[in-house]
Amino acid sequence: MKRKERVLRAIEFTGPDRVPFSALVPGVSDIFFMTHAPARDWQPEDGLYPHTHPVIYHLNNWRFREPLPDNVQSPEYDRQDEFGCKWRTTVENSMGEVFGHPLADWKSLDSYKLPDPFAPGRLDRFDLYRKLLAGDSFVVGNLENGPMERSHFLRGYGEFLMDTVAEKENLCRLLDKLIDEWHIPMLKLYASRGAHAVIMTDDWGTQKNLMIRPAVWRDIFKPRYARLFDAAHSSGLKFILHSCGYIADIIPDLIEIGLDVLQKDDMAFMGLEELAELAAGKICFMGPLDMQRTLPGADEAKIFAETKRLLELFASHDGGFIGMYYTQPDAVGITWRQMLVMHAAFIRYGKYPI
Repeated sequence: MKRKERVLRAIEFTGPDRVPFSALVPGVSDIFFMTHAPARDWQPEDGLYPHTHPVIYHLNNWRFREPLPDNVQSPEYDRQDEFGCKWRTTVENSMGEVFGHPLADWKSLDSYKLPDPFAPGRLDRFDLYRKLLAGDSFVVGNLENGPMERSHFLRGYGEFLMDTVAEKENLCRLLDKLIDEWHIPMLKLYASRGAHAVIMTDDWGTQKNLMIRPAVWRDIFKPRYARLFDAAHSSGLKFILHSCGYIADIIPDLIEIGLDVLQKDDMAFMGLEELAELAAGKICFMGPLDMQRTLPGADEAKIFAETKRLLELFASHDGGFIGMYYTQPDAVGITWRQMLVMHAAFIRYGKYPI
């Protein structure tokens, strides 16, 4: 079975030959990820460095005005992204946090300009990689931060939370601007370059509950997510949403409005059996073994046993699960050996019927 068909069958519950797996090596992975570069003529403000991972930087054709330090994701360097947000980190190799918010004052909203999705250089190098390396893989375009995350980067996290109650009109204007002028054009761009799906990150959960009241989420965000999912489907794409933390309250809503794949790095966070009862067989999940509760410190026997349990709960519906590596294991005390053992366990237990 070709890789693209295997992933589609897992998403659509139509019987893949085995559980698909997203590895980091083309030719091994069933999924090939595309991402995008900054506009060719963009540069951070003087004194700031680009907010980028060094590996992604060296893979694309955009270049900073000076040699990029290998440790640019360190406390030594303040950074800026193409949206104008300024970033700072307190530890090495960390995404960090935003300390400069371009829309801290709502008066700036009308004049604020988003990056141009179709700017020269946006996808050129990554489109070449797709043509050379993707083969028969399922191609996923990376939208990066969703409207919620991008809104609080632009506004400030505390301000964003208050906006959901006190500044709903302005917040909705910002969300619609992001969706209409960035997310939907970007997903259409990926579709035009051969992608089969897009992935977006909006981490909605804390360790205990949703970041905002479920009723507020349904009022403000649910119809906008529905519009995003519909735009993807109209472009022939599947939609993958990454959202970690406790999000049980909105999973039925995401299923209702057409989300295809829910990607979680913390599958055991809400209890595997409880999560399976809520949504297994209703939506395809994607993830590694739980990177907080299962993998750190796990030996080979535990990794194999937990993988078998995970697949029996979520992949036993003629599809419904896609395995993957956790891409920053060092940051959470996971070794690459554990990643490889997990991959081997997916191969052993992932053959259908499960």
